[in-house]
Amino acid sequence: MNKKKYAILLLGLSIYIFISIGQERKPIEELETINGVGYDLNKSNKAEAEYSLPLSLSIFKADGSRINAVTTERGNNIGEVIQNRQRRLNKKFVQGQETVVLIGEEYARTGIKSIIEDRIRNPETNDRAFMAVCNGKSEEFFNVKNTGYSSASAYMEGLIEAARTFNFYSENFKLYDAYVRIAAEGRSLVLPFLDIKDEGIEMTGLAFFKEDKMVLKLDFEDSKALSFLKYDNVTGMASLQKSSKEYIDFEGKTGKRKVKCYKEGEKYRFTISIKFSGNVINNEMYSNITKDSEVRKKFEKDLEKQLEKECYEFINKMQNQYKMDCIGLGREAAAKFGRRKNIDWNEVVSNAKIDVNVKVAVDTQGRGDY
Repeated sequence: MNKKKYAILLLGLSIYIFISIGQERKPIEELETINGVGYDLNKSNKAEAEYSLPLSLSIFKADGSRINAVTTERGNNIGEVIQNRQRRLNKKFVQGQETVVLIGEEYARTGIKSIIEDRIRNPETNDRAFMAVCNGKSEEFFNVKNTGYSSASAYMEGLIEAARTFNFYSENFKLYDAYVRIAAEGRSLVLPFLDIKDEGIEMTGLAFFKEDKMVLKLDFEDSKALSFLKYDNVTGMASLQKSSKEYIDFEGKTGKRKVKCYKEGEKYRFTISIKFSGNVINNEMYSNITKDSEVRKKFEKDLEKQLEKECYEFINKMQNQYKMDCIGLGREAAAKFGRRKNIDWNEVVSNAKIDVNVKVAVDTQGRGDY
């Protein structure tokens, strides 16, 4: 054996020994794998609250089959829940495979800092798991049966991941995203909001947080407007419609939004510029759009006006009803005029002048007119 082969063999053996030392190996039939984690609060009165933490588990049988089970433990705090749970489990559970961290609305409105601490401080957990808020108790969602999916957690993971395709939703719904947003100046946490409908689990909007507390639930239309104004490089669909027979659908992607911030006396002014480019996918409204550049330009201008109108409607609601900086303008102002000045950016943005400029560009018209 030459020196090179000997060195490779020695290196491989060393790596194997290093990895193997101190590891406790067990057959998979003796383990329970966590695929979803829930956090609920049960309040009997204003002073006392019981913590309820369901786990969605994958259990592997000796014959190679797999079943999904939900176990729930309760306690006066998260630490007590963990201790109580371990006393009843007859198998060791494996962390790091969980795909969803689901928070009951009551817990979310009380504050999720304890959840962030519980997940981030544990090196075995998956910090790339999706986070979401649910209407009611998370335990109810984990018990929903979804045909074709191994567990409700797998279905919810796919639901959140796919939601950004047509709704301008961000992909920043993971655990580590929450960790960096809840304490950052001028930034806010936004998470998917899930509900159980007749046909199963659905995403019905977004939950908006002030620091670590949920303060708003935004419906589907407001969620799209918020996402369009707040995020860079998101995809979605916009439509113009006069009647059930006259409409046009446009699917595209925004670029990096440009935000300019000015200070006029003691008041702030923001200008948001968004470019939205993509393809016409349905057209029952603009005849000859594929051949006539003037028709195409008219459609672009009409869609720009419609999108700007929707943006201003949301901004008006944001400033006068919610009185919150839902679209992250405080972050831009803090970057320009200085951080840590004890400025309430929610108040600043609620009283600021905000201008929106949308530029639509039609790249293609699909396969053209039929």
